[in-house]
Amino acid sequence: MSDFIYPDWKVPNFIRAIQTTRKGGYSVGDCYGGLNLSHHVGDKHNSVNLNIKQLKDKVHNEISWIEQVHGKKVIQLPKKLSPNEADACFSKDKNIICAVRTADCLPILITDIKGTFVAAVHAGWKGLGMGIIEEAITRIKSPNDLIVWLGPCISQKNFEVGHDVYEFFYKYDKNIKPAFIEKSKDKLLLSLTKAAEIKLKTLGAQLIYGNGITQNYCTFDDVDTFYSYRRDTFTGRMASLLWME
Repeated sequence: MSDFIYPDWKVPNFIRAIQTTRKGGYSVGDCYGGLNLSHHVGDKHNSVNLNIKQLKDKVHNEISWIEQVHGKKVIQLPKKLSPNEADACFSKDKNIICAVRTADCLPILITDIKGTFVAAVHAGWKGLGMGIIEEAITRIKSPNDLIVWLGPCISQKNFEVGHDVYEFFYKYDKNIKPAFIEKSKDKLLLSLTKAAEIKLKTLGAQLIYGNGITQNYCTFDDVDTFYSYRRDTFTGRMASLLWME
């Protein structure tokens, strides 16, 4: 059986959330071994199908996967017509499972104190920099206090970037400087969780839980638990799921 992480946040009792890890599942080998949930990374399709079936059996429902493109497009589910290219999805309907897949990027789950919606956001550095969080919250338009959980991602000490990445972030958000620390003349270290926290608080979100706040996860360091693209290049994907019962 697989090991799952359950977000440590205070949400209405009909809100359900699960974070998968690489443990368990049917994929084999150093690259994909475990519960890989993506068909697009070189793993055997039959193994991925079995992994997805195992997860569906766990959540007792269909999962609304999106085709992530490292942008800031947000879609509302259910969406019947293809393509579902987006990096965030949300729903105001029951039993619609919003999901994103990651392997170093930051997964973000969002609801509000009344549980009027659920949202899942895939925040890689590019989408995070150009405003995927801002776009999602603007689209959702909740009048209530937001509740946010930050999932497992690469930690700041392992995420070395160039000054071009800093300039990219700064172009969209002049408050972003605390998310970076200088490593050398040419290199900086970026905290995806700190960048997300800065943006969320600017938008008025105060109820923020999870990675970098109430827990600490690093996909790069924890080889046994998480897939990491920057560590392994050829690797699987985990999933972060959120829905209303």
